[in-house]
Amino acid sequence: MLVANRYEVSSGGAAGGMGEVVQCFDTNLQRRVVMKRLQPGVDTRRIVDEQMSLAKLRSKNVVQLYDVVNLSDRGVSEVGIVLEYIDGKDLEPGSYEVGVEYLRVLWQIASGLSDIHDVGIIHRDIKPENIRIDHDGVVKIFDFGLSRFEDEAKTVSVIGTAAYMAPELWAQKPISFTKAVDVYAFGVLCVSLVNRDFSLVSKLRNRREDIDGVSCHLKGLHEDILLMISACLSKEPAERPVMSEVARMLAKHLLKNKHKALVVMSGKVHQLDAENKKIGLRAQDVGEITIVYDGFDFKVEATSGAVYLNNTRVSPGDLVPGCCVITFGAAGKRRFVTFDVSNPEVLV
Repeated sequence: MLVANRYEVSSGGAAGGMGEVVQCFDTNLQRRVVMKRLQPGVDTRRIVDEQMSLAKLRSKNVVQLYDVVNLSDRGVSEVGIVLEYIDGKDLEPGSYEVGVEYLRVLWQIASGLSDIHDVGIIHRDIKPENIRIDHDGVVKIFDFGLSRFEDEAKTVSVIGTAAYMAPELWAQKPISFTKAVDVYAFGVLCVSLVNRDFSLVSKLRNRREDIDGVSCHLKGLHEDILLMISACLSKEPAERPVMSEVARMLAKHLLKNKHKALVVMSGKVHQLDAENKKIGLRAQDVGEITIVYDGFDFKVEATSGAVYLNNTRVSPGDLVPGCCVITFGAAGKRRFVTFDVSNPEVLV
């Protein structure tokens, strides 16, 4: 079967509660793709919402929309969407242990959700079955059939996957909702990837998981991340963080001990990194400064005399900017030294 004179439908497919997905081969571009349409009787708005949402999105961590086609093989005119084929597997509850790979997956999910929210879309069905990791380790969020734009984020019925639904979605009346419903689902996902039983509705509905409730499932995680996940699971939407903040924190921890700073003074090269975490710089009779690296930031540990960072007088505890000029002395007797930091990125 050839659709739109270019998509050759493969045998077999998968049908869910609302949609049907089949693999196809794009004979024009010589690549595998996925074609999705609704099950008979499902409100056509679902496919329209998915099409409109994906048309606005360009993110490494979100499935791409390639084309929209008309289908008539079931005797009626239907809309089908052609999507990026993701050669990999869906995430599975209980399939991870706390560690670098786990954090890398969470960071990618948070990055994808941040991109989704940046264009004003609420996914509304974040769960392991709607997230796939390809053979290169890239995480992709898909299935936007329940998505809404912020300005139309209202519902009159309970819809979604119960364990991942925020408490406010269970109200017995028409409600407006926000991006915070995706943040809550992300919080459930964070724990259920390590402990599949955590996503049981009886454990989560209408209450907050405090830091102790989260940490007992995620032993070994840094306290900052535990606090963040706990905040994601807050009963109150306003108390949940935004996904861009979540992504930044996870990136920060993935980059722990990977920064390097170089200072050249009096012909000597000083390097700060995971192996050499403290340096002292002294301009005789003018001032001195001690800088330490804690794995995340470069900080002033001690200072004496007149020392400035980018013309601002420094004090112990101040952060040293990534690239700055350290000035020793005041007017009439000054010494300038550059402080340069490499800026590593989280790579997949």
